[in-house]
Amino acid sequence: MNARPPEVTAQTLVEHLDALAAHSAPGAGVTRLVYDDAWCRAHQWLAERARALGLAATVDAAGNLLFHDPALEPGDPRPALFVGSHLDSVVNGGRYDGAYGTVAGLLLAAAPRAPADLPVVGFATCEEEESRFHGSFIGARTLLGDARGEELDQVADAGGVTWRAALEAARARGRAAPLVEGERPFRPLFRPAMMLELHIEQGPVLEAEGLAIGLVERIAGYRRLGLTLTGEARHSGTTPMALRRDALAAAAEMILAAEAGARAAGEPAVATAGFVRAIPGLANVVPGGCELWLETRDLDPERLDALDRGLRERCREIAARRRVGLEIEERSRMEPTALSWTLAGVAEQLARERGIPYRRMGSGAAHDAMVFARAGIPATMVFVPSRRGVSHSPEEFTAPDSLAAGYRFAAELIARLVREGGAILAGEAARP
Repeated sequence: MNARPPEVTAQTLVEHLDALAAHSAPGAGVTRLVYDDAWCRAHQWLAERARALGLAATVDAAGNLLFHDPALEPGDPRPALFVGSHLDSVVNGGRYDGAYGTVAGLLLAAAPRAPADLPVVGFATCEEEESRFHGSFIGARTLLGDARGEELDQVADAGGVTWRAALEAARARGRAAPLVEGERPFRPLFRPAMMLELHIEQGPVLEAEGLAIGLVERIAGYRRLGLTLTGEARHSGTTPMALRRDALAAAAEMILAAEAGARAAGEPAVATAGFVRAIPGLANVVPGGCELWLETRDLDPERLDALDRGLRERCREIAARRRVGLEIEERSRMEPTALSWTLAGVAEQLARERGIPYRRMGSGAAHDAMVFARAGIPATMVFVPSRRGVSHSPEEFTAPDSLAAGYRFAAELIARLVREGGAILAGEAARP
């Protein structure tokens, strides 16, 4: 790279996050769904910013964006350290979720390094939130080449637009490269040897304990269910309560059953009803149909299986008692995932040396790091505090000093990892 990038301060990070947040659909907070207009504008802004820092900004066939030294060309077999996060958001979300790690990845990739160091590739995955497509981490999976061509036509958004069609529209705007022919149309451009994701916590633990950083050991898995309930639509004024087959009332009981099941399982188990739609949705008609989405999460695979199994059984019992038809479809799943203990250990040693207050912890939220870890790539995450633990909301906030502290820690951690990468990877490989 030609020029040394400017020093990264709290103000630098805030300015970049503000600029990225400006690329949003109208409304409260940030809404940036994969391949939509706001996403395309944000994608272009990141690419332009990368080039201004002396980096190459290379886009792959899915629209993932990679920031790297121009001397490191796509297809180079050398292992690299990947650092970044996702570009998309939830609807009416905050300006930090994903964006903080993406901006950090961009700026960290621009930091000067010795020729003998592992190369560093910053990245912005195209999608992680599943806010538009229920494709289970299509961003990270395509970045690693783990997606099948048939998915392009099987996955569609709420409006019926397929992943292929949406991707082609983004490609027409220069935001994605051509697909590769064959069953695996997404080809990895670089070889990740290690992965770091810097992220806001999205929970209240670090703030409550007065800690600067969290070192993530494990990420919770989830089961996402789509329930279709079929009752009988009848006039609300003339149908006695005892004779009703009310699909919405059955769904309401299932929602409470999900909540009760998670409470009974104990922390860190959680269950959420994220969507419900009554059919026909009129005040004077007993709902004859209902669509309901339920999600369960836990850090332990056996506990998660038990929570999911118990919820399904309880929903079937409710449906039978209320004489309501029930279909349960698993919309997506992710197993609880252990991140690299070796990388977490390096990070912990650094925190101790610097006197930084920290804790090792689990994450209840899913992250791109899971996909890397499940692909056998040593991955770690560093959390910074979230005010009141609020996330996926316009009220999401992390103090500038905390953003800067996390960035500085990540920069020092990366310097250690790229300098000692060979020995660290050898230690990782030796773990049972």
